[in-house]
Amino acid sequence: MRKLITSFLLLLLSLSLYSKETLILSTGEWPPYTSEKDPKARVVQTLITETYKLANIDVLYKYYPWKRALRKAEDIEVDGSLPWSRTESREKLFYYSKKPIVNTRTVFFHLKSLDFKWETFEDLKKYRIGANLGYKTTDVLEKHNLKLELVATEEQNFKKMFLGRIDITPSSFFVGYYIINKLFPQSKAMTFTNTTKQLLPENGVYLLIPKKHPNAKKLIKTFDEAFDKLVKSGMYDKIIDNSISK
Repeated sequence: MRKLITSFLLLLLSLSLYSKETLILSTGEWPPYTSEKDPKARVVQTLITETYKLANIDVLYKYYPWKRALRKAEDIEVDGSLPWSRTESREKLFYYSKKPIVNTRTVFFHLKSLDFKWETFEDLKKYRIGANLGYKTTDVLEKHNLKLELVATEEQNFKKMFLGRIDITPSSFFVGYYIINKLFPQSKAMTFTNTTKQLLPENGVYLLIPKKHPNAKKLIKTFDEAFDKLVKSGMYDKIIDNSISK
């Protein structure tokens, strides 16, 4: 009996040594970065999951409206939150990952059949530009007295572009390709491309860990170290490439 008890205790100890830690992170609906509804629209979640996996840590995601997602992390009801840009108010309450998980780049999309390049806003005057009501990009283009064809959704712009009714439209790099791959079969999706020159300054989004969390510094350090490994291994680029080619 004593040997049986000893063996059982050793088994429990062994399981505890090799069991994975699990983190719970809050997020919201922002395809293709994060999504509860679309498993193909989780590029930031995938990058964070694969990063922590390198440190033998599992990640579970809980979805909330964005304001509540941040509050859940601030109140330590979850271990952290994603993906967030830098602000002074957040930096007082959270540790940010050392590097952005992804950088959001706003570029022009167009069909590959159009020989399109631009350096100045003057260059854009000869093109039919699709834009969206209420978008920051629309405000920027209107300030330069460009003629715009306004619609309510970005999906409408990509449909119009495919039909040849507009020439170009601005969109976030990841969002643009998400829309393209959602709307069109692969044979048609491959007819689109994007400029390298950006319309708006690049903006990074980060993982946040609340400073009040008892293991905050350890969790963010572990992530930063594993994230560097993910990038160096080539896995980061594979995940990014996969996210825009689905």
